[in-house]
Amino acid sequence: MFIMRIPDRMIDYFQSPHYSYWEALNDKLDFAISREGKRSRNRIIIPGFVRNVFESTERRRSKYPKLLDASGTYKIPTTKQKLKDALEEKDTIAMVLTIEGAHSFGTDRGTVEDWLAHVDFVKKQWAYPVFFVTFAHHFDNKLCGHAHSFPDISALILDQSKRLNGKFTSAGWRMIRKLLSLNAQNEEDPNEGYRILIDVKHMSADSRKQFYEKIIKPCLAKGLTIPVIASHNGHSGRKTLDELIANYGQEKDDSFEPTGKLNNWNINVCDEDVQIIYETKGLLGLSLDQRIMGVPKKQKKTGKQNTIVAVWNTIEASLKAIYDRTDLSEEAKFKVWDCITLGSDFEGFIDPINEFKTALEYVDLKRQLIDFIETKRTASGGTLYGLTDTQDTEQVVENICVGNARRFVVENYPDFGS
Repeated sequence: MFIMRIPDRMIDYFQSPHYSYWEALNDKLDFAISREGKRSRNRIIIPGFVRNVFESTERRRSKYPKLLDASGTYKIPTTKQKLKDALEEKDTIAMVLTIEGAHSFGTDRGTVEDWLAHVDFVKKQWAYPVFFVTFAHHFDNKLCGHAHSFPDISALILDQSKRLNGKFTSAGWRMIRKLLSLNAQNEEDPNEGYRILIDVKHMSADSRKQFYEKIIKPCLAKGLTIPVIASHNGHSGRKTLDELIANYGQEKDDSFEPTGKLNNWNINVCDEDVQIIYETKGLLGLSLDQRIMGVPKKQKKTGKQNTIVAVWNTIEASLKAIYDRTDLSEEAKFKVWDCITLGSDFEGFIDPINEFKTALEYVDLKRQLIDFIETKRTASGGTLYGLTDTQDTEQVVENICVGNARRFVVENYPDFGS
């Protein structure tokens, strides 16, 4: 209640037998639909006198104080063409529906048959498509293992132990194939409706390894490419999933790989994850959370890695996963730039990098990233990961900020309705 600012009465409701994940999911859809196409106003509201005094002072110092009270309109496209149309409209947000946590299909009660029926309901009864599902989240969903995600102090009251860093269950395999519209032989099943992509963020390294080996790689071998998404990640500094698995016990606060630049927890991707994302033409979203991006607790003040440096460290580690390969041409390696985008996690409970606390700072992030990469490129003799001039740098940064996500959604958006 005190940390996340959720009212006591809501916490009581969440913990009561009356709360249902499945009902909550449908309530959220109803709320999103109720505001579609209507101009909405959004203001920063700070509860409590003490917080109001201190946080209002900080926000008044913001370069964008007037934008903390903003209004706008969004549309939820039902088809690929309507998505394209919405993206061209000024002063309109194209809202793409996603679900964080497959527990939302009701795994808190009932049987796997009930959960599968809920997936059917979403695919065939909802008026809007779901683009992807983050299959795991912070706690056991009875489907697969989740990665360690809470720092040590949070772990004192938040027990993640059940199926922590675990593997898929038999129910999990049925659920994930149903979402992907595949049968048990990894063949496309038209009776399952449109495909909902899978986001592997929060999935344990063990479960990610199983997912790649039992579904993604066999599908690739038969010419079926299913894009893998890691929506809001950092890089762990590890090369393989086996390395992450072997080091589960080392995941302590401020636990970093040897260079001290990256957080080595298995909630972050390794080179093997990046390879899969690259091979499937998927997408890696860059979280802007300090801890995920490898900023030590002692660096709370702006400076050192609590700057654009942390963002670059994850970008560079991901680039190196492909550029270190010897089986690819330089032209092929350069395509890894197309797999990187922003996945800030601003809608989550995070502590963002100081200079980029909200989406209002995206303009600064873009400018700083261009300047930082250009300095690196010049110092490297004029070439850096396929970039040969300022125009190259400006283009890849524009794609990271906007272009890659836009293209990816348009290419993979399900065209299920009218």
